[in-house]
Amino acid sequence: MGCGDTPPDAMEEIMWNAGRRSARTQAARILAVAATATIGLLGASTALAADDAGAKDLASRIASVTVFSDRAQVTRRAPVALDEAPAVWAFRRLPGWVDDGSVRVAVTPPDVGRIVDVRVARDHLARATDPELRQAEAAVEEITVEVAALDDEMAVLEAQAKQIEAIKAFSAEKISKDTATRDVSVASFRQVLGFIGDSLRETAKARRDVARKRAALAPELAARQRKLAELRGLTQLEETAVFVTLMGTRRGDASVELTYMLPGATWEPAHELRTLGAAEDRAEVLSFATVTQTSGEDWEDVEIAFATQSSQESIRIPELEALTLGDVPRVTRVIEARAASFSRAQAAFAGQSRAWNEFVQKGNAGVRFEELYDDNVKVFQTIQSRTVRLFQQLQKRGTTAHFRGTGRQTVRGDGRTARVVIGRCALASAPRIVAAPEESLNAAVTLRMVNSGGQALLPGKVALFRDGAFLGMTDLDFIAEGEEFAVFLNVADQIKLARVLDRKASSVVRKARTRMQVAFLVTVENLGAAPATVHLADRVPVSEDRDIRVDQVELTGPEPEPAPDGNGLVHWTVALQPKEKRTLRIAYRIEYPPTLVLQTHAPAADEGGAAPSAAPAKRIHRQIMDLENML
Repeated sequence: MGCGDTPPDAMEEIMWNAGRRSARTQAARILAVAATATIGLLGASTALAADDAGAKDLASRIASVTVFSDRAQVTRRAPVALDEAPAVWAFRRLPGWVDDGSVRVAVTPPDVGRIVDVRVARDHLARATDPELRQAEAAVEEITVEVAALDDEMAVLEAQAKQIEAIKAFSAEKISKDTATRDVSVASFRQVLGFIGDSLRETAKARRDVARKRAALAPELAARQRKLAELRGLTQLEETAVFVTLMGTRRGDASVELTYMLPGATWEPAHELRTLGAAEDRAEVLSFATVTQTSGEDWEDVEIAFATQSSQESIRIPELEALTLGDVPRVTRVIEARAASFSRAQAAFAGQSRAWNEFVQKGNAGVRFEELYDDNVKVFQTIQSRTVRLFQQLQKRGTTAHFRGTGRQTVRGDGRTARVVIGRCALASAPRIVAAPEESLNAAVTLRMVNSGGQALLPGKVALFRDGAFLGMTDLDFIAEGEEFAVFLNVADQIKLARVLDRKASSVVRKARTRMQVAFLVTVENLGAAPATVHLADRVPVSEDRDIRVDQVELTGPEPEPAPDGNGLVHWTVALQPKEKRTLRIAYRIEYPPTLVLQTHAPAADEGGAAPSAAPAKRIHRQIMDLENML
């Protein structure tokens, strides 16, 4: 069930505190939901109870996922053999940041079984008293004692070596003195030197043996310490379990469906545009969802959908409520509970996601988690931040969209991105050369189309292809179904543009009011071997200051629009033969007070304090100053 769907009549929303159940309350709940096939759980989460160990584990798999900008809605399915006696079944090993308020359970077919109870519980992956953890601690302790014994032996040998060196020095000094006072036999001298040499050799050999044994133990010690650290880390990681009490109306096979939301997933739209045919009168537009997730679960061979709507906002029938003056909150307890439960989920995700995903991803052969995960998470956070802002802008204009990915997809939980096709359409297109010489001296080839593909096109990057060759990237704004739009295709290299000030016809006369006469010459030339039509745009200033007047507008060219439009834009359609060159002229006069120059050069701090309504006036002041600087 989607987050904005209306529950069916058979559904009963249940909220309870699992730690305060009396036998009477439990019996009443069983009777209340005995005819219910689907139950939504909002709120309660408890630690594992003593009788949870007797629950039968469900062999579930992820069947479908809906990705929002900041979370994912996951649906798991599991087969179950129902009996007429109530039995507790368990979805185990879910990430510890499952949003309790989003948990939903359903049984299909509904006439085979009934849901008696649903409970969300949370426990750590390991405990300090677990036998495996204790064995790991004992193993580390055992090898640590061996290493310590070798260190002690090495210390004894080093002390022994120092003693032998001291004896060597003492013997040399004594022999020197004895030689001066009496005869010293060669045999005695050789005996002393032999003792010292043998002792040093034996000590050095023993030290080498100890060092070799210690080096041999080092890898095993490191391995045991890593295993112990991993097991201790699991004592800090939580897992979620959902316990469902089912009672069959008759014996038979059924399917249990569990739906929940959790943070750690996001997506953003992207597109490809490919021209079809030499005439470029048709174009194929492919839309993609670039999805990345570290939600703690791999999505293997699942159906994926993508939504731009907020997963937190409630979809309601539009109706007016009382207009109250004052700070009186009118938020339902259910919405508050959902927000609180997801805040808990986000906090758990922030604190545990890296360790959990490392634990999960170690089962994937070839994945070097520690080298990839941090970089992938940075990309994930960048995409999520960008997508959240984008979808918020769409919601402000009242626009939401829902897309289904084509086919079944696999998205790993280590943060690597995956592209999923969410739309494909072939549109009639009309190539058009457009130019705005004041803005750029490059003319552009655009494709004009109508979005007749049956779904909206979301804002995003567009990869451009012509005849299979990659041309570059451009951007696309939101395009509603049936809306006309244009996409940049490439630069029209055969069109040469110029826009220069006609200094002979431009001047400034300063009297009681300054009068500026301005004229520009715009040239457009077709350097190609084929005819070309250029849709060229220019503009004249539009005054939003009553002290500034723009008049005497003159346009010379091939049949321009009768006059500039309300934004001062002028449009020409120029048809050029090969090697043909045309010149257009745009002229106007601006009259303004001489004090405008002083006002324009006022300190920036004064502008910062100006009222918002003064912004258009400031803009035209700057434009006038730019024109004066050109003259």
